[in-house]
Amino acid sequence: MHLTALLTESRRWTAEGLLVIGFAALTALSAQIEIPLYPVPITMQTAAVLAAGVFAGARAGALSQLTYLVGGVWLPIYAGGASGLHHLFGPTGGYLLSFPIAAAVAGWLSVYVRSVGAKFVMVFLASLVTFAIGAVWLKAALKLSWEQALMQGVYPFLVGDALKCAIVATASWGWERWQSQQA
Repeated sequence: MHLTALLTESRRWTAEGLLVIGFAALTALSAQIEIPLYPVPITMQTAAVLAAGVFAGARAGALSQLTYLVGGVWLPIYAGGASGLHHLFGPTGGYLLSFPIAAAVAGWLSVYVRSVGAKFVMVFLASLVTFAIGAVWLKAALKLSWEQALMQGVYPFLVGDALKCAIVATASWGWERWQSQQA
């Protein structure tokens, strides 16, 4: 392999590494924007998770969320400044563990669309991954009925999540338009 090819590859890995660390940090910061509810708090985390996939791509987005999850085992970066492995296995563990998957799905789906409306639909579909995994986990962890799990872990969050998806989709659309004008 030529030195220039190695250098180019090195720059790509460096850029991707910075995106991974940056979006993990953004998720940690957004987790601190919280309305504490039981058993699932309202946070801005999901906006950061979805933005990680849309802006960094499926792989880097998922890696950023894995970095966030691992970091939260030792550092107080989960919602409300929480940390520890027990949070990954508690009632909200399904939501947390869904983050890498949701980021990857957002990254995969968003590359296929260009309009802001279509981006919103793709980002919202990715957010449903978090709701699905989180609600199933919540139901099992707290031994809830399906109705209770949906009432406590999905329905109160849908309007806010739609707003977060609109913000991420609009920002992505605007970024792509700006980039195309710079070319």
